[in-house]
Amino acid sequence: MIRLVIIASLLAGCRISLEDAESTSGGGRCTISTTSQPCMDAVMHADLTWIQQNVFTASCTFSGCHNGANTPAGKVDLRAGMSHSHLVNFTSILEPTRKLVVPNNVNASYLMLMLGFVPPEMADPPASAPPASVGYMPQSSGGQLLCCQKLEALERWINAGAPNN
Repeated sequence: MIRLVIIASLLAGCRISLEDAESTSGGGRCTISTTSQPCMDAVMHADLTWIQQNVFTASCTFSGCHNGANTPAGKVDLRAGMSHSHLVNFTSILEPTRKLVVPNNVNASYLMLMLGFVPPEMADPPASAPPASVGYMPQSSGGQLLCCQKLEALERWINAGAPNN
């Protein structure tokens, strides 16, 4: 019975409906995980330390991506100790009129559009989908998107002012 209450709480708290989680077009997509421990733990976090370990290090800093290398992706360095300065008020390389993370404004944070959490039409101001040559992030594991719970941890962190905690 307790497990049912926990699952119901997770589902009720998820910003995106289960119908949207099955969508295959555009932004606003994620899946609710009831089997991944990091996804289930995410509901209790809004801190960069946890996000760094369970999102950026786990999904973004592998070979050739956001690891500080001299590549377009590497210029957005999401390694530990670097991610805050390369996200908060950092100009997007893909969309120079936008910042990757705007403290207290999820819809203006281009990172959240790139992760598929904010649909382009809901961005502030409205935007286009990521270029087809880049696509939504992360691009690891055959295009596996982050679970809703991890995206919501990022949302809480941004809404808390994106502190370096």
